Amino acid sequence: MTQPAARRPGRPSVLDTAAVSAGALRLWTERGFATTGWNELAEATGVSTRTLLRHFASRSDIAWIGVAPATERLRATLAGAAAEEAPAVVVRTAIVESVSRDPRIQELAPDWLRLISSEPELAATAPRIYRPWIDTLSAYLADRLPNSPAAICRAMATAYQSATFAALIEWAESGAHGDCADSVDRMLRWMDPHLPRS
Repeated sequence: MTQPAARRPGRPSVLDTAAVSAGALRLWTERGFATTGWNELAEATGVSTRTLLRHFASRSDIAWIGVAPATERLRATLAGAAAEEAPAVVVRTAIVESVSRDPRIQELAPDWLRLISSEPELAATAPRIYRPWIDTLSAYLADRLPNSPAAICRAMATAYQSATFAALIEWAESGAHGDCADSVDRMLRWMDPHLPRS
């Protein structure tokens, strides 16, 4: 996955965000998040400090790099669902689809989950980072459950996000066996009865 830089005079740069994320995660796993700066990140990722700063406003932006694509996968799956499909099934399917099945990402996922759940700076930014994901699901629920108060739809979407994260943490802590998306699917099936089936 590559991300073009903002337009500047001369030749535009292209950043391999997946490689940057992997290099940063290896560094943080070995040395810790709080004690490593931009120079160490540049050395670990093979990307200059200047380029990193052009693409990322903070180190935490690198740590959370996978959430935006997950939100896009969630949005696309919800948008593509047939109107006659049960909301419970659509929501579970969309959330499971939002979890990457890319083997390279799944290999890094346990270390990433440990990092974001244990580093205070990252934990503090989690609500802001997950807000678009929650907003996307909340909007779908409000559309499919028009008589439900907006606060209830947001609370349900937040509960789904928490359950998804809990499933991923459990998967990582139990040895990261199998596909983490399947672990999320199993967890969310417990929540199916709380949404209308038709």
